[in-house]
Amino acid sequence: MSTPTRFVAFGDNHGDMVDDQATDALCEFIKDYKPTVRVHLGDCFDFRSLRRGVGNDAEGAESLMSDIQSGEEFLARTKPTVYLMGNHEHRATALQHTSGSAIVRDYCADLEARIKTAAKSCGAKTILPYHAEKGVYRLGPVAFVHGYAYGLNATAEQGKHYADRGGALIHGHTHTLSQVNLTKAEGGAAFSAGCLCQKEAMAYASHRLATSRWGSGFAAGWVDGNDWKVWLVHKVGKSWIWQTDLRIFTPKTK
Repeated sequence: MSTPTRFVAFGDNHGDMVDDQATDALCEFIKDYKPTVRVHLGDCFDFRSLRRGVGNDAEGAESLMSDIQSGEEFLARTKPTVYLMGNHEHRATALQHTSGSAIVRDYCADLEARIKTAAKSCGAKTILPYHAEKGVYRLGPVAFVHGYAYGLNATAEQGKHYADRGGALIHGHTHTLSQVNLTKAEGGAAFSAGCLCQKEAMAYASHRLATSRWGSGFAAGWVDGNDWKVWLVHKVGKSWIWQTDLRIFTPKTK
């Protein structure tokens, strides 16, 4: 076995709704594990005042400046090498085509450009759109997406769709921490990487039953040819616990 490529996958920090303690844990893990591939799974920004259906309420009147600055600070700290646009970033993209206001369209075009510039300046070599086909990043047998399904079966559904035979999928979007062994030819597994935002701060999601299943965390692992390993890192009580040393043993053939 050659030297494995180490990676970490994280996301859903949602701009100014970021969980600073969870971010501290992620940064400490990155320092310990030293992954060469760092995948941001999307929703680095929240853009709640741009969401569909927002009206003349408190959220609709919010400035985006704090949200944007917090998201950019997160990128500067975590330095992703791959950036996958999430459905929240896509709000700015969608309004460029649907808004009846030229000012809004122009602002959202500038906003999208600012996001990409910030990601590139922090080291992102690959930036993919929020798109069910074009938004897939692959590192050998491990696929990464923001997420295009929701509900109890979202991880299994997306795993069957995106994971190669015997491979893996890691996604964000649902904010849950879970692993599903896939019932498909040659197996495989899918992982939901949790989130790095404050659940209690996201008032617009407080009425959803799924919100109670959210969990703080991220995914990490390694790839070596067709071999791979993925695990979830999350809080245990009030602390974060992980293992970062890789010991690889290959028995000698007799």
